[in-house]
Amino acid sequence: MFSARFVKSVLLSATALSLLSGCAIFDKKDSDEESNWFVRQFEKDGVKEASEATIAYSQGDFKKALEYATEALKANPRNQQALLVGALSSEELGRINRARQYYEDLIIIDGNETSILGSSNGTKQKISEIAKNRLRAITIKQTELVIENKNGTKNFNISKEAGNAQSKETIKTALKRKVTPKAPKTKANIDELFSQEEQNMISRFLVLKELAEKDYITKEEFLTRRSANIGGLLPLTKTPPATGIDQPVPSPELIVERITILKEGVESRAITPREFSAERDVIIEALLPPSPRTRMKPKAPSKDILGAAKDLRKLEVLYDLNLITSNEKEAEKKAIEKYLGINKDPKPQAVVQPAAPAPVQQAPQEIEIKTTVEEVAIPLKPEVNTVTKDGETTALVTKQEVAQTPSPQNIVPNVSSPF
Repeated sequence: MFSARFVKSVLLSATALSLLSGCAIFDKKDSDEESNWFVRQFEKDGVKEASEATIAYSQGDFKKALEYATEALKANPRNQQALLVGALSSEELGRINRARQYYEDLIIIDGNETSILGSSNGTKQKISEIAKNRLRAITIKQTELVIENKNGTKNFNISKEAGNAQSKETIKTALKRKVTPKAPKTKANIDELFSQEEQNMISRFLVLKELAEKDYITKEEFLTRRSANIGGLLPLTKTPPATGIDQPVPSPELIVERITILKEGVESRAITPREFSAERDVIIEALLPPSPRTRMKPKAPSKDILGAAKDLRKLEVLYDLNLITSNEKEAEKKAIEKYLGINKDPKPQAVVQPAAPAPVQQAPQEIEIKTTVEEVAIPLKPEVNTVTKDGETTALVTKQEVAQTPSPQNIVPNVSSPF
């Protein structure tokens, strides 16, 4: 059996162990409460300076607002109000890099605080969302989408490989859409049918069409730029297009997003309306210039059957893309056939008419004429029939005349851009 001394030592050890464990628990609890208390106190640091920064910013004293915001951030680098006011003030003072740093910090923090400062619609928004929108506007301002060549031609600042790939994808995406409910989807090998330069030109017209559909350009802008460069799609019947439109172009999504961000920048006062208008006009002019300084050389018509068949196939694809009208398509088709020697009008040959016999005098007889509507051939330009009843004359229009009137094609959206 165990001795009394051994039992006593065991009991003392157990008691000491339990006391130590209890102390550890109390120490941990006290440590957590102390840590939370420090966090709460730390969050209160810089609140006064952040409020003073907000007041100074609302009064238009951006330099003073930035000084107060800097003091608030020294006390608490995670103060969202101070970061926002500091970023907005830095933008106003032209310190874009510092503003970018503050916006990135706000995006990382991703807190739940809201503010109307920098909001795009003038209502309260999450500060992190405001920071994202403002950062996008800054990126747009620092990124040059359009560059000007030495000869004065404006073009997009995009690599040749990326631009060519985006042009091809733009055409493929457009071909997958049904233009009309009855129009079948076109199956065409883009690379075999069109050269890379032709793909770039088609992509530009598709971008212009999408801008018009989204109401980013007016109907007049669409018509002016289309008519000035439609020779890129219809080389035999229209004037050659502007020089440079066969160069790579960004996708419609990228250009639309660029203009959308510019619009949001104006609404949130990140950029001025004048900056927005200038940027937008440069983008549209680089896409398809309305008054080309120089034009491309005219394209020679195909002289062989295979080349002409390929050109005719191109017309079908352009028509399915809803870029040309049926009249334009038929005129270009006739020009292709004419140069190939298919659609040439034969020379009229003289026809010898036999001598007419002498008229025979006959007594007049009463002849009963019976005709039906089906037997009467309707002339191409029929005269308007009138019926007089009770002194009033009424014009009659037959169903056949109405059916002969071609329905107009609308490839130009009826838009009125607010810009």
